Amino acid sequence: MLSKLLQIVTLTACLTPAWGKATSELSFVRQPNTVSIVGPGTVVSVHLLDLPFIKPYYAVKYKTDGGELIEVCTPGKDVLLLEGMHGILTYSTHPEKILSFRVVEQKLTK
Repeated sequence: MLSKLLQIVTLTACLTPAWGKATSELSFVRQPNTVSIVGPGTVVSVHLLDLPFIKPYYAVKYKTDGGELIEVCTPGKDVLLLEGMHGILTYSTHPEKILSFRVVEQKLTK
């Protein structure tokens, strides 16, 4: 009987009236903290990581014209990047994802 009473008291203490209050804050939605713009450069490779129990991710390797190699993992199945595309990549680091890719005409020099 005493254990049942303790369970009821504990449950009642956990259910506070503050849980039912409306709020306009969306604390669970994370906005990008850092946004980086890199490029122009070339997409080196695009690999789909479709593992069990997690959302599908694309691993995109991007090489700037200055020689810097960047790898970004971005969620979803709708990545419109192909190997060899040349452009400017914009991505966020928290959460890590590609925000945009703008195609730039590549000028070939001989």
